[in-house]
Amino acid sequence: MEPTELTGVTLDRLVAALEAAHHDVRDRIPDAMLVAEHLDRVGDELIEHVVSTARAQGVSWSEIGTRMGVSKQAAQQRLAKASRAELEPLDPKQGFTRFSIEGRNLLMAAHEQARTRREPFVTPARIAVAAGVHAAEAQLPEPSDRSQDLVPYDEAAQRVLARAFDVAIAAGADMVEVAHVVEALEGETRRA
Repeated sequence: MEPTELTGVTLDRLVAALEAAHHDVRDRIPDAMLVAEHLDRVGDELIEHVVSTARAQGVSWSEIGTRMGVSKQAAQQRLAKASRAELEPLDPKQGFTRFSIEGRNLLMAAHEQARTRREPFVTPARIAVAAGVHAAEAQLPEPSDRSQDLVPYDEAAQRVLARAFDVAIAAGADMVEVAHVVEALEGETRRA
């Protein structure tokens, strides 16, 4: 995609604007410097916004670096502060929005499996099975006679999700990852 398709800003338009504002070429120089500085700042803000949004959706620093054509470390050094600055501290009240893409996919898979099997609730066992812990299949609830489009999480599964936030916060993470959910599941298993 060409940048002019997005913004309509072209060198010709900028030159024309400067020429219209100043008849003397010498007077155009300070304004040209101001415009260039502004465009640099807006460009940096655009990159920071897109990267912080990508991080909030669980995109790794390695992937960001690859997409930028730099190393993971270079991307982090340039943008990690901006990425953290735009994210609020992790809090369970933020719900699924603070789960990484993989974390959300895990929970969506658990929900879909429970819905398909007509299970009355999404249980920790259902989440564990979705995470690949097949030994938990023996603990799955029996299917019910009625189907439901939205299968609620039982109390134990709700504790697991709240505990996943605690695990992520303790790890200093800015998103709840699959590993945090799995660790929370292990804690629920020890509790039971």
